[in-house]
Amino acid sequence: MSEISELKIKLAMSSRMLFNSGLVDYSGHISVRVPGSDHLLILPHPVSRATVVPDDMVVTDFEGKPIEGKYKAPSEVYMHARAYKARSDIQSVAHLHNHMVATLSMVDKPFFPASSNPGAFFGPGALPKYMDPALIHTNEQGDAVARALGKADAVMLRGHGSMVVGQAIEWVFAACVDLEEAAARFYKASLLGAVLVYNEDETQRVMKGRRKDSVVQKIWDHNVAKTKLAGLMAGI
Repeated sequence: MSEISELKIKLAMSSRMLFNSGLVDYSGHISVRVPGSDHLLILPHPVSRATVVPDDMVVTDFEGKPIEGKYKAPSEVYMHARAYKARSDIQSVAHLHNHMVATLSMVDKPFFPASSNPGAFFGPGALPKYMDPALIHTNEQGDAVARALGKADAVMLRGHGSMVVGQAIEWVFAACVDLEEAAARFYKASLLGAVLVYNEDETQRVMKGRRKDSVVQKIWDHNVAKTKLAGLMAGI
């Protein structure tokens, strides 16, 4: 199997798993950098995130222009394209409509993911926030999201959702799961009182145990099994 074919399979699997986890709905998407090029593979615009198959994937360049595929790219492909262009370390990008993160993005208070073990994946400090609630339909908007992201692994999109980036599809998927869990815990804890955010030493120690290939693979494998049990992996 070629590397591109394997990446297409992983994108289809991760899309269905994100859907099964409630992190994408009829919109939202995940992509991967095409190795050795200025191109990306991404889910198509019209196909359900719950039924997408590897052959549905489309290729664009880092300007969002179509290169290959039978469908159009998502209208917000520019968010992905400009993240890859801005940072050579990014190998995969996901755009989520994750309910708890979107909720926290709507208030004028910082969200500190490192107040729970899943959130320590993202390191110390508040998660950055992109303030313009409009959809990302131009390269200029994509550049603005990339600037808001900075060197972080995720950025909140106000009233919209989030963008998560990482070193591989599996890492991005795991980060998507951890981010929503951290947001849910942060929200619930905030209803009870002041949230106890991890200090620098606590964050670094928990993060070291969280950001490991073995943990990422465990999250991936669990969600593969869970999505198969839901009957959503047929045809891949």
